[in-house]
Amino acid sequence: MPIRLALCTAVLTMVLAPTAVSAQVAVENLSMSNNYRLLQVSLPAASTSPADFKAQTQAIQSCGDARKLARELGARLTRSTYVGTTNVPRQLLPVLAETPTGRATPVLVDRSNGLHVLVVCSRT
Repeated sequence: MPIRLALCTAVLTMVLAPTAVSAQVAVENLSMSNNYRLLQVSLPAASTSPADFKAQTQAIQSCGDARKLARELGARLTRSTYVGTTNVPRQLLPVLAETPTGRATPVLVDRSNGLHVLVVCSRT
C-alpha cells in the first residue's frame, strides 16, 4: 500500500538546509525500527507567509490541535499511519527524531512554494 504522504515527492525537494544543519544528528544513530503516525498540514505559500505559518504551527501540542488548525486555515491535512523510517527521506529523519510527540516540525517549503509541517502523533 503506497504511503499517502504528500512529502514523498513534494517535500523531497524541500528547503531543509537550515534545519538539517541545526539538527546535526547522525542518521546512522537513529533507530531504524521507528514507525511514525504523522499528520501533514499543507498550505500554498501564497496564502500566508512562512513566518506566520511557523507562528501558528508552533502552538500545536497534539494531533487534535493540528486538525483544528488545519480546519481554521483551510489547509490540506494528510494522515499517514505507520510510516517507517525506511520510507522517510534521509534528510528528514533527524528532524522527525528531534520533534517531540504531539509537536510540529519546522516549516518545510517545497519547490512549488507549498508550506508544510509534519506533526508526530505517535511513535512505535
